[in-house]
Amino acid sequence: MAMIKVDISGARYSVGVEPKPKNDMEGRQRTDRLTGTPLYVTQLVKLDDDGAEIVAVTTPGQPDVGQGAEVRPVNLIAIPWQQGQRSGVAFKADSIEHAPVPTGKGGAA
Repeated sequence: MAMIKVDISGARYSVGVEPKPKNDMEGRQRTDRLTGTPLYVTQLVKLDDDGAEIVAVTTPGQPDVGQGAEVRPVNLIAIPWQQGQRSGVAFKADSIEHAPVPTGKGGAA
């Protein structure tokens, strides 16, 4: 199935659960097929005009983010999958960075 680039411009993301190793069925940490870099899964809370959604995002390397941090997934893609009667969507990103701090304009209110 095709990968779909996710537009993150209208949403805010925060870390729900800190990054954890992505393990296979035998408990071994999975690695990126191209680079061999260990994979991690970070649970993010996505907030937008439609409400909140929990999104588990896989990244190569361990993101330096903690629970509650405002973040932004870099090059987030959705990958629809189907295995027998089961189906879903997996999410991957190149990295997860701390969100830029908004700069205020004007004086104090």
